[in-house]
Formats: sequence, C-alpha cells, structure tokens
Amino acid sequence: MHAPTARRTQPSPHTIPATVAALVISILAAKTTAQSPQHLVVPAAYEHTDAISYQWIAGASRAVRQQTLIGAGSLQTLVGHSLTAIELRRSAKNETFAGGVANLTVTLSISPHDPLNITRAFAGNVGVAPQQVFSGAVQFPTSPPNPGPNVAWTPDNVVRIAFATPFVYGGGTLCLDVVGTPIAGQEAAWWMADAMFEDVEGSATDLGGGCGGFGGPQHTWSHVATRTLVAGNYADFFAYGTPWSLAVAAFGLGNPTGLPVHALGLPSPIDCELHLSTIDGLMPAVLVPHTDPMLQSRGGLAHIELKLPGAAQALGMQLTTQWLEWEQMATSNALQWTVCGALPTLDMALVEGDPSEAEGQVSVHLAHVLRFEFE
Repeated sequence: MHAPTARRTQPSPHTIPATVAALVISILAAKTTAQSPQHLVVPAAYEHTDAISYQWIAGASRAVRQQTLIGAGSLQTLVGHSLTAIELRRSAKNETFAGGVANLTVTLSISPHDPLNITRAFAGNVGVAPQQVFSGAVQFPTSPPNPGPNVAWTPDNVVRIAFATPFVYGGGTLCLDVVGTPIAGQEAAWWMADAMFEDVEGSATDLGGGCGGFGGPQHTWSHVATRTLVAGNYADFFAYGTPWSLAVAAFGLGNPTGLPVHALGLPSPIDCELHLSTIDGLMPAVLVPHTDPMLQSRGGLAHIELKLPGAAQALGMQLTTQWLEWEQMATSNALQWTVCGALPTLDMALVEGDPSEAEGQVSVHLAHVLRFEFE
C-alpha cells in the first residue's frame, strides 16, 4: 500500500501573492508621495505668521506690473523641482476683503541680477529664457475678517494662481513677473496681500543755502526720500521750482560754510549759497507742473533717481546734493545724505509700475509673502 502523496496547492490565477502585493502598494505609495504637491513660503519666517506690511496685487483694482526677484539662498528647497502654482495670502486685518476677478499673466525666468542689483528697467531683470506659466482670469475670494497674527493658507484667505505650464527651477535668482489688468465691474478694490517690509533707511541733514521763490521762508525746495537711501536701491531726489524750467542736481562733498553764488559770477539772488566743496556729478531734470490745482502753488516738480551699489562698499556712503534752478538762477537747500549702514536681509526685491512703461519703482526691502507649490 502506497503512502499518500502530499498535494501541492496551486495559487489561483486571480490571487496576487502577499509579497508581490506589498511591493506594489509600496511602489504606488512612493509614487503618490513623490507627486503630492509640496509648499515653500518666502520669506520662510512668515509661513504661518502675518508679516508687518501689506501690498496690493497686480490687477486687483488697476493695471500694474510687478516683478519680484527672489534670491537663490531662499529657494534651495526648490532646486530640481517643478513649480506648479503660487499663492498670495491676505494681510491680517479685522476687516472683510471683498472678492473680484482680474486678468493676470505670469512669467518666470532666472534673472541675471541678484535682488540687491535689481534694475528699474523691467526688461533688464528678465532672464534669457522666460517662460509664461499662466495667462487668464484669477479669482480674488471674499475673505472674512482675520486679525492675525496667524493667517492660514485656506481658500478664502488666498489668491491662487495655478500654472498651466510647470516651471523647472534649476537655481539662481528667480524673477516672478506678473502683469495684471482689472475687469470692469469685478475689481477687488481693497484686497491687500501680506508683505514683508524691512525697516531700514538712511539719513539726511539740511546744510541750507536755498533761495528763490519756492520752498517757503527757508527756501527748502530740495528733498530726498530717506527710505530709499539703502544699498541696492534707487535714491529718490526731488525738487520744486518754476514750472517747465530746467533744474540741475549737483552731487559732491558737502561744505557747511556756504559760498555766495554771486561771487562766482552768476546772476543769482543775493542770499543764494553754494554748499558743495566738490562737484562730482550733474543730473538735469525738467520741473513738470502738477496737474492737481491744489498742488500747483508748490511749483513744478523735478525728480531724479540714483542707483546705489548693492554691496557693502555703499554702507555709510555720504554725499551732498544741491539743485540750481535755471530760470531764477536760484540754488536749493543743500542736503547732505548718508546711505544706511546695514544691507537689507530680505533677499527679495520688487519693481512695479504701469505695464505700458519700460521702468518702474524699485524697493529692495519690500516684497509679497509668497507660497510656491512644487512637485
């Protein structure tokens, strides 16, 4: 009598062995994780906390072009990844932000400049291979009051721009170029996005020497915006005088002791004084009349900007600026100005202006808080 033969059980053709099933699940889970959107907030300190300032979004209520340069040091997490969206979060305020719709075009590139060397010329900040990642209508949600300090990245707090074409970031200074135009009847008149403002500025001392018919009893018709006296920024100088006259701004070393201008042979009023011991540069400008009747008594406005080096060598740099108004042969008050003694640390810079113009207004210490989505 033969011993019974052990029967070998064959697996069902529809049954996957446990080890194979586990391997498949593991692969699918890894693939899903790899493709799940991830996020990076810049500046990183404000991922959850409201920053100290706010800034409008291009197109919310008027046509605006905004270029933001973001330094490579803030974007290391994104290297080698595809950027798929950006989000802007509302600023904390105990107030409802009414929603709306705007047309936005978003272009990304690797800028040839770092943030402290941004140029006010829009074209100069764009890299050699710009990629348009979005163009179309963007929704601004109606956002309920949120006094902060923590503001979540939830749909009713966020303007989200999902890219039609992902952008692969390989390193370098990222140029985020946004052109926005409002849609009539759908404007979001007051939808302010969170922004970081770095509180740095230079200083100025008035040396006197002003004369002529403008600037009040002290003839102080020359001014400088001390917030712009920051390394990498454009120092902003402006003056008032006879409408449509020529004004020339002279730059040099200051002299507290004034020299009567008529002693130099110029037909100037007797009280005009030169407070420059050297003249190292001249910049002309026209005194353009104000269109607002309420401001026309101040005279025409001349405006010039001087690019400051975006490097440590500019820290504490000091010069004096004094204007000569040609029609009156009058000198302005001389301003001895000093660049801020610290470099901005934001690692972001903003230039914004009208989309139809070639240049905009630069700030190296103000920028939106941005959240990048990437895979």
